[in-house]
Amino acid sequence: MEYQPGVCNIGPTQQRRRLLLGVASLLLAAGFVAAVVALAWPRWSLVLTVFPLYGAAMGALQYRERFCIGFAGIGVFDVGDGTNEVQNEEALAADRKKAVRLNAKAMAIGAAGTVAVFGAVTVLL
Repeated sequence: MEYQPGVCNIGPTQQRRRLLLGVASLLLAAGFVAAVVALAWPRWSLVLTVFPLYGAAMGALQYRERFCIGFAGIGVFDVGDGTNEVQNEEALAADRKKAVRLNAKAMAIGAAGTVAVFGAVTVLL
């Protein structure tokens, strides 16, 4: 695997880490929703699922896209041979542009998921 500015900045090992982040975040969201329902917490507290759902979306997107927004922010990449610094300003700009797009997608997915969870719990209870 090779580093491609604005396209790919992580290899298989880093991808697996992002996937685990996504799965753990999704499980956290499910556990939180279960706690809200089981403990009869106020329904408005379901709005807090936006945080773990954002994390789940971020992990899944970074896994799928082979791209870490955190690495883009600090100007590094790791495609399997260790962490290296991005030397080219154009490459760094391309990475950061993609990071902004991925972050926006993750926020939108997290927000949509929160609306869906809130709606489902409201209808079912």
